[in-house]
Amino acid sequence: MLSSHQIQVLTNGIQEASDIVMGFYGKNNLAIIQKQDGSPVTEADFASNSFLTDLLNREFPGIPVISEENPKPSWEERKNWDNFWILDPLDGTREFVARNDEFAINLALIHKSVPVFGLISVPAKGLIYSAVRGGGSWLHRPGHPSRRLPFQNINILDNERIVLISRSHSGSAEEAYIGFLRDKGFITRIQSAGSSYKHVLLAEGSAHLYPKLGICWEWDTAPGQIILEEAGGKVTRISDMQPLSYNKKSFQNPDFIMWAPGISPVDQQNPGGTGNAR
Repeated sequence: MLSSHQIQVLTNGIQEASDIVMGFYGKNNLAIIQKQDGSPVTEADFASNSFLTDLLNREFPGIPVISEENPKPSWEERKNWDNFWILDPLDGTREFVARNDEFAINLALIHKSVPVFGLISVPAKGLIYSAVRGGGSWLHRPGHPSRRLPFQNINILDNERIVLISRSHSGSAEEAYIGFLRDKGFITRIQSAGSSYKHVLLAEGSAHLYPKLGICWEWDTAPGQIILEEAGGKVTRISDMQPLSYNKKSFQNPDFIMWAPGISPVDQQNPGGTGNAR
């Protein structure tokens, strides 16, 4: 669906957006606004959003763009879309404000409710991850050859079972679910991380799973899903163990688990979920 030239344009674009974001990083008088849901948004979010939406509209004029920071089209307008871009211009704004380096930029192309291309940039770490459906998952670093994911067989970590939790957004439902998995003997260690950086840690083979119960949006997961799936992992709804889908009537994801390559979903029941099965 995308040519190699188009993929390079997008990769260069997310690198430029990363440079824009880093221009605001550590700024003492950073402008921060509280959105209606209580989450922060900064001038870095808006600058990245403006650059990337302009790029997508210019290079792909026939494909609509859904961005976290833009007004959302109605379900009636978008329900028959075959293709669209989905963008989070600064995922993990709380991590950005806290200056802990674990924020990201997320971009994915959705075709018939399935992510077919994804990019995640982790600007403070100088990392860009990419995946094309059927083409594997890759890490790109300036001055280094691209590396295919995963880096290691997760079985190397068999003496540990590492579950990731959100550094800023975990809640009681996830704590209950993690307790359930611990009681089954499935996990031995909990590790906090921010934004979609969690997703690429799984794709690398650096952790085993990430459960998310509660509010999470399509722009949070779309590129991480294809990057993880192309690395050999899975992203499944807790309710029925089927993959997440996109362009739903509500952009909110159901409760889900991301599984690292080589990890089989455990026999499970939801012990403390939110009933979030959209």
